[in-house]
Amino acid sequence: MRRWSVVVLLGLVAGCAARPRTGPVTASEAPSAAPREELAWATFAPATFARAKAEHKLVIMDGSAEWCHWCHVMEATTYHDPAVRKVLDERFIAVKVDIDTRPDLAERYGDYGWPATVIFSPDAVEIGKYRGYIAPETFTEILRSASMDGAATTADAVGLSRPAPDQALAEETLAMVGRFAEAELEDYWDEEQGGWGKTQKAPVGCDNLWMLEKGFVQGNAEARRRALFTLDQQSKLLDAVWGGIYQYSAASDWDHAHFEKLMTFQAPALESYAIAYRHTRDPKQLARARSVLGYVDRFLRGPDGGFYTTQDADLNAHDRARPFLDGHAYYALGERERLARGIPRVDTNVYGRENGLAIAAYVAMFEATADAGVLARAKEGALRVASTHRTGRGGIAHAASKEEPKQLFLGDNAAYGWGLVRLHDADPSGPWLASARAIGDFLLAELADPSGGGLFATTADPDAVGIFATRRVPFEENVLALRFLARLARATKDARYTHQIARVLRAISVPEELKARGRWLGDYLLALEETRGVR
Repeated sequence: MRRWSVVVLLGLVAGCAARPRTGPVTASEAPSAAPREELAWATFAPATFARAKAEHKLVIMDGSAEWCHWCHVMEATTYHDPAVRKVLDERFIAVKVDIDTRPDLAERYGDYGWPATVIFSPDAVEIGKYRGYIAPETFTEILRSASMDGAATTADAVGLSRPAPDQALAEETLAMVGRFAEAELEDYWDEEQGGWGKTQKAPVGCDNLWMLEKGFVQGNAEARRRALFTLDQQSKLLDAVWGGIYQYSAASDWDHAHFEKLMTFQAPALESYAIAYRHTRDPKQLARARSVLGYVDRFLRGPDGGFYTTQDADLNAHDRARPFLDGHAYYALGERERLARGIPRVDTNVYGRENGLAIAAYVAMFEATADAGVLARAKEGALRVASTHRTGRGGIAHAASKEEPKQLFLGDNAAYGWGLVRLHDADPSGPWLASARAIGDFLLAELADPSGGGLFATTADPDAVGIFATRRVPFEENVLALRFLARLARATKDARYTHQIARVLRAISVPEELKARGRWLGDYLLALEETRGVR
């Protein structure tokens, strides 16, 4: 019998991620336009694993993002290298996954890059997980090693044991865990540059929003200082021509931008600057908020009101017939020069998660400015998703579809639900609360974990194989669900939501998990504050 070796490699050059990774971008690493035989990618599906079993091959997954520079580079230089192709063709079935289309895989492998490379046995058991861009020579050795016989097999840790779900944590315990999270976040504070984390600077929206809450609502002067200092510093990542905020700076300062523009970064940046303006009435905070708002309105909002997903860092990364221009060169240009060369690709998919976050951010901007047009656009986005994503099960699909999708995702529903309750805050007479209740009831009916207390990442999939047959309880999505359910419980006085809040808090308020989050802890602290009084 063939035995598979489990190898986890974390030290490679990192690529792009929802939590950004450092990776320099140079024109010399641009995808090549040279003619070549394209790799025939298979789909990530049970049938592919069945084929792998029949052909005695492994499955290798290239988890990539359409907007990601290093994903483009790896496909062009590594996957089409002759030595790599020889091993792939002989021993593997290669699968490419656009992680924006698969929230379940994005949640599972987000900590590995993008690109993230995962090698599976034919039974969908993980053999190796690799972070970021991998050069052809290294990749060839990884492939050969993974497909060799006779190596010892090890396994990743399955996860932390969960306490009994129906016994609520005492307030003293939650307070202690909250202090632990604050102490962890304190370790990442950068007094010199602002922000959290020192080897790479990113506009960590959840931390900014927590400091604004703590500083202006709770009256903590130091938190207020840190929030405003960070917002000043991260403004160096705002595009001076079109507005919007870049994903991160690939250095210990804010001066080395990585140029992807993701809605998951635009929304919290808009919300942060809007809240800062609401509390300070500082014109520069308003100007920054309008910079992000103007960019989203122009580039990431469709004619029917839905919000788009991302814009590429580079020009023509998806069109090898046209000249490639990397982000450093392109975004140094002015308006006229940019338009003359073309516009970096915008992913025009309308996903539930991105739309929920955008709607909530537009509500924050309305609350800061009383601009009725901003609120109208938030409502239009909510109605667009309701008309194209709503299912017969109460929840929403990830993307618009005429057919009932097999799986629905916690991230989409928690974020869209959050957008709806924020709309209800701004417009109590609208239909938003009824729609939010439908989402909340869906979470309870199809995503609640009866044994562990949290919420599953996806609805049940009877066709799932291997590790994918085990449903996960993701931390980040559960935190957002807590904030949504807290607002919903407060508005409806429905004890079912309060009960689920207690179960989720018990499932995720684990110091080891908080520590594993690194600097991304503001969302948990916001959720603790949001649930105060309804738990």
